[in-house]
Amino acid sequence: MIQRCCWFIKLRKACILIAVIDFIINLVILNLSGQEFIAHIEQAVAICHCIGCTFLLGGALIRSTILLMFFLITSLTNCIIMIVYCCVLLVRQERYHEIIVPISALYICCDVYFWIIVYSFYVQVRTPEQVIEV
Repeated sequence: MIQRCCWFIKLRKACILIAVIDFIINLVILNLSGQEFIAHIEQAVAICHCIGCTFLLGGALIRSTILLMFFLITSLTNCIIMIVYCCVLLVRQERYHEIIVPISALYICCDVYFWIIVYSFYVQVRTPEQVIEV
């Protein structure tokens, strides 16, 4: 998988940075979502993903595969729900869809890259390079 984020940031530091950035983005999503039913679903997923970002921070700090896996699951769920949310906005021609959908598409692309980075760190933590045999 990937050895560094953006060719120069180590995976552990990148995971910490991703946790903070993704947490802030999901807080914005929580505050700016509409009042329709699909927006409430996106808000619920954003809350779960905020918890996942907190787990990512902890998982990066203590190198815990379980905490990293929780983030990977919530991130994947968040991407799927965001894609569905964008499709609903486009089909219904909701208000501000011409602004929300491109921004959401950019976020989805970034989130997929974030997922790949965190998965690479997960693989690195799961299979340590240095094995000491006695």
